Formats: sequence, C-alpha cells, structure tokens
Amino acid sequence: MHDDDAGTSPTGRGRRPSFRGLPGAVAAGGAAGILGTLLHAQLLVVGGAQLPVGALGALVLASSLFLLSGLWARNVIMSAVAGAVAYGVVALISTAPRTLILTGSSDMAPGTALAGNLWLFGVLVVTLVAVVVGSVVLRPRRGSAPRPAPSRPSGQGDGPA
Repeated sequence: MHDDDAGTSPTGRGRRPSFRGLPGAVAAGGAAGILGTLLHAQLLVVGGAQLPVGALGALVLASSLFLLSGLWARNVIMSAVAGAVAYGVVALISTAPRTLILTGSSDMAPGTALAGNLWLFGVLVVTLVAVVVGSVVLRPRRGSAPRPAPSRPSGQGDGPA
C-alpha cells in the first residue's frame, strides 16, 4: 500500500496529508504565471474591436496546469497551491514599472487593459474552478470500497492439509 492510499476507508479517514506533489504544483504555478503573462496581451482585431484571445488562452493554460497538478498528486490542495503561486508570480510581475495598468497608460490601449484585467482576476477564478473540478473527479465513488477476497472452501489449494 502506498503512503498516499486512503486505506480501507472509502472516506479516507486516518489518511495522513501528502505533500508529494508540492514541487510539481509550485512548478506548474510558476510556469502558468510566467507563460500566461507572456501570452495574455495577444489581441485579435476584428472590425476595429480588439478581442483578448491571448488572455483567454492564458486562462485555459493556467486552469489546465492547476487541475493537472491536483490530479497528479491526487490532492486538490495542490491545485490551490499552483493557483496561489501563479497569482503571486502575476502580482510580482505587475509591480514592474512598465506595466500598462499601473502606469496609467491603459486609457491609450483599452484592449490591452481588458486583457490584463481578465488575466489578473481570471487566475483567481480558474483556480477555484480547478479545485472544484478536481474535488469532483477525486471524490470516492459510492460502492468503491474494496471488497473482501472471496473465501475458498478448505482443502482447495490453501496449502498443506
């Protein structure tokens, strides 16, 4: 039996918390924060309107990484850790002096400002979605408790008589 198994209890009682997925969750959060920040400002111009397709792509990437880290570790807390790390990275990057939203130049680039706001606040939303979806996927199913091995009648291969 592995150290992260829930044992014989279908609810996982007596299970020790496992942080074996912590390095992966931190890496996934860091990657989501950096790659999403690089991607979010990509705009698609359609008829003069700027659509923030980069921000939507960055949120899909981030939610996928958050959910993957939680499912890989079989612990939804790791999805939340990945989201928190990503949000920390995004917050750290947003303190740079050349950030459009913080310097006030967002009035000149409304599409970029919308993409930035979608990315900044969307990280929180997709983190919550990843935690909820992960908890549904990882929830024990009814009747999934291990069944006892069928007993064999004595004298049929139990060993020496």
